[in-house]
Amino acid sequence: MNMSEGGEEEHLLKNTVDEERFKVCNIVRRLGSKLSGLMITCGFLVFAFGVYILITPQDSILSARLNIVFTGALGFLGGLNILCGLLLLLGEE
Repeated sequence: MNMSEGGEEEHLLKNTVDEERFKVCNIVRRLGSKLSGLMITCGFLVFAFGVYILITPQDSILSARLNIVFTGALGFLGGLNILCGLLLLLGEE
């Protein structure tokens, strides 16, 4: 193996890494805008639902079910927030 083959392999490896980085950044940009809109919508719905729970009189049977739904919605929003954070980390250069 001479030096030109080693340099060629290194150039090919660097080129492949750059191509992969470019593809990941494009995917992150496409997903990021869609997930941002989804997070805004979910955040608004959770906020509106929380205000609704605070305004309406408490019903013991309905209240337990609403708390389960509200907790699930907050969990979904938290998971979505973590996913968006990971996408932001992937998109950094």
